[in-house]
Amino acid sequence: MEMKRKIAEEIRKSTKIAISSHVRPDADSLGSGLALYLMLKQMGKEVAYYNTDRAPFPLTKLPAYEVIKFSQVYPEPFDLLILIEGGTEDRTGLDHIEKYFTINIDHHATSAYDSNLNWVVPEAAAVGELIYELALELDIEFTRDVGFNLYAAISSDTGSFRYSNTTHNSLFVASELVKKCNFTPYEVSDLLFYSNHLEKVQMIQKVLSTLELRGSEKVAIIHFKREFLENLSLRDIETEDIVSIARSIIGVEVTLFFKEIEDNYFRVSIRSRNCVSSQKVAKAFNGGGHDHAAGFFYRGDIADAKNDILDIIRKQLK
Repeated sequence: MEMKRKIAEEIRKSTKIAISSHVRPDADSLGSGLALYLMLKQMGKEVAYYNTDRAPFPLTKLPAYEVIKFSQVYPEPFDLLILIEGGTEDRTGLDHIEKYFTINIDHHATSAYDSNLNWVVPEAAAVGELIYELALELDIEFTRDVGFNLYAAISSDTGSFRYSNTTHNSLFVASELVKKCNFTPYEVSDLLFYSNHLEKVQMIQKVLSTLELRGSEKVAIIHFKREFLENLSLRDIETEDIVSIARSIIGVEVTLFFKEIEDNYFRVSIRSRNCVSSQKVAKAFNGGGHDHAAGFFYRGDIADAKNDILDIIRKQLK
């Protein structure tokens, strides 16, 4: 609570404020950042939102997405730089963040924190919950667009309130947003979960064709190959729904999703349930995240990657 008040104080005394989400922004980071942008504009601040990566569809349809500038913040002068889940330059993709007074708002327990102020609450299901608390502290009017973005942030990171990180507070905040902000849960769910282009579904079909079960059929593995983009207009895709399909298989405790970045270089997403900690697996490969959702990068042959990761997982499955 003390950190929230300090952040509110810094915001009140600042005139020019920049916001940035982490690289490869998801709905929580983006929805939280856009809600914060609208909040600060409401306060009469001069606000700019900078990201280094564009968001995949349908996140580009979130209210106020068009305000985002896809460039570096430096050397533009700002009194304050607020990072959404971005405690380091690597996490934000921004250069020279040390030139600014920075605030990091996050819920990843394993994140590195280089900011002047760090408000990190691992118990929060989404950063959207923290931005909601900050809005109350700043006495913000909960407009439709503020509420829509925050609800999208929380709904996305909780898997539409189905994941194990969902708490009574997640449900309470979501309920308050619906009550105050003149939108329906259906509108958000329809955008986030039921707005796929045909090519996205075709892509899901290709990824699921790589499905294999290992570790006594307790580990599901799927693989996105760069060649899958051939003859498709997709540039990038939101992959959480692909992981969700694989993790829904009865008996599967862990899902590994390999996304090929370049030859022998992969971004690995881990989703788990019950006793298996995704965070512990990711830490073994210098990654991080949450207890049941984490990730890291792996350089090497994919067959070796699968075996190396399975060796770590098996220790938890025993």
